[in-house]
Amino acid sequence: MKKLLIVTITLLLSSAAVVEAQNAGRIAAERTAYFTRRLNLTVEEAERFWPVYNDYSSRHDKLNQDKNSLLRYVNQNYENLSRKELTEAGDRVIEMGTQEAVLAEEYHARFMEVLPPGKVVLLYGAEMQFKTFLLNQLQERREQVAPGRRSGIR
Repeated sequence: MKKLLIVTITLLLSSAAVVEAQNAGRIAAERTAYFTRRLNLTVEEAERFWPVYNDYSSRHDKLNQDKNSLLRYVNQNYENLSRKELTEAGDRVIEMGTQEAVLAEEYHARFMEVLPPGKVVLLYGAEMQFKTFLLNQLQERREQVAPGRRSGIR
């Protein structure tokens, strides 16, 4: 019975990992299509842009994951953390924000090397618009699963 439980849990975790990877791949493909359309990238621009953007995105995502992990830890353990630990956590969050700004500055220069200035500015708007697009899709899916349910009201 114990072995069956272990096998079942392993299969569930494996299935969840596969679904997560598929979702990440689908989102990446949608982002590529969205940005390519929004920026009206030529083939040559796309060939130069995407390797730079994917590198930036990977580094930016890692910073966000680290920050979210730290904040989740603080939220879950808030009552048990000392003043010193809370101060260090706050300092670390600010440090991560500084790292994000340095990363943005570094990649702004790199984007300017591979795209015209107007398309770089459009990129920054497209990033926010794409996040809104994804949130809207998520909201639509939730409404399809539970029609009539309004967000925030249970």
